[in-house]
Amino acid sequence: MKNIIENLNGLLGADNVISASDQPTEYQFLTDRINNGEREVIAVVTPSNLDELKNLLVSSTDESYSLFNLLSPGEINTAPIPTKGAIVVIDLKKLNSIIEVNTQAAYALIEPGVSYAQLNEYLETNNIPFIVDFDKNSTQSVSGGISNRSYGYTPYGDHLMMQCGMEVMLANGRLIRTGMGAMPNSDSWQLFKYGFGPYIDGTFTQSSLGIITKVGIWLMPKAPAYRPFAIQLPNEAAMNQAVEIMRDMKINMLVPNTVTVASAKSDALQFSTEALEDIGNNDEAATKHQLGAWNMYGALYNMPANVDFLWQAINGAFSQIEGAKFLMPEETANNSIWAQREMKMDGKFNTINPNLSGYSSINVHFASPIDGDDAVKMQMLLESVNNPAELNIIGQFALTWRTMMTQLQVLYPTGDAEKLAQARQLTKQLIDDFSAQGYPTCLVDADMQEAVDAVSLDGLKTLKNRVKKALDPQSVFG
Repeated sequence: MKNIIENLNGLLGADNVISASDQPTEYQFLTDRINNGEREVIAVVTPSNLDELKNLLVSSTDESYSLFNLLSPGEINTAPIPTKGAIVVIDLKKLNSIIEVNTQAAYALIEPGVSYAQLNEYLETNNIPFIVDFDKNSTQSVSGGISNRSYGYTPYGDHLMMQCGMEVMLANGRLIRTGMGAMPNSDSWQLFKYGFGPYIDGTFTQSSLGIITKVGIWLMPKAPAYRPFAIQLPNEAAMNQAVEIMRDMKINMLVPNTVTVASAKSDALQFSTEALEDIGNNDEAATKHQLGAWNMYGALYNMPANVDFLWQAINGAFSQIEGAKFLMPEETANNSIWAQREMKMDGKFNTINPNLSGYSSINVHFASPIDGDDAVKMQMLLESVNNPAELNIIGQFALTWRTMMTQLQVLYPTGDAEKLAQARQLTKQLIDDFSAQGYPTCLVDADMQEAVDAVSLDGLKTLKNRVKKALDPQSVFG
């Protein structure tokens, strides 16, 4: 390992190389999640420019380690981890230039180290009236959110949908541009997603087939009128009915943002200030935090007259549900959890339960139709899973274009190897149980991908392997 560190220092400079033996706190989660009997993180490198990144990729073909690209800080993310041997992690946090923000066409071109907070600060400093949609927190990489195929909470919540154009460094160090960026003298790289010929941008998401070095993202102009709403639902039957009503509203784009549905306990775990062990069961959480047993969150964005008209349809449809209660924007002052939820739908950075600071999570998402019966069935699967360690799970249903995703975070105390092992076993059981009932995995953390491969069909796995061999024949990325 000493020789590898010395070679990396010579290649990138000592300021860009962090030895794992120094136990850097910032990257402790990497060793927790990656290291096992067959593989080990030996260093993290932080290239300062594309030349250094290219030199690293080219030289690694002659080295005894594989590379793992960290898509976003603080989480393991979704790019596959090399299965064995020494691993050098690439953190592109120093490549953090906002190259362009086009106010006329409402897009940005950025490097992978740009965070949601940095992009938002740029817009605010320059009085540019666009919204930055984000997933979990402001420190995440915008490019990483696209690579993970994450979802936020505004009408631009589908991050991959709102991506337009990439620059990618392949395993051999060659740079390519996708979409219209591949055409000479093009001025529509960030305007037309699909380019000419096969659409390949998705190839470089949730994958280890190349490293995104620039990415275009469409930005949402602030709506002339915005009306968020919460619907508190007294029981599962009401939640079932609410999901059924919302389906047509999503398909017809009456409610354009990512609508979420969460239990009181999940909301309290995520957004209250209460110690996790004190939250209690779902009914107790609902009473203490002024929530419904289930809670639906959505928003309208349009011209003022249109928002007023659409609100009549929303109010009329959901008022039919017995026991349903609406919360309006002005009620955020008296309901802290509703306040946090509302901020996310307005593209504002919210806060989470401070007691989560001592916890990490394994993330897994499952896809289903937008269907009330499916929501109840998936909740039953979650409640019936074998969880002898009684690990907390934060969950929500996210209603997107035509899909309802069950988004789960399996919590475990950071640095606790035993609890991490239990969380992995619980996540694997969830993947098996949901898959068996026809609810496939659409996102999972990198160290749990083998569990998904085990229940996937052979045809796609074979194709992925062939693409991997074509783009990374020397296994630079493992």
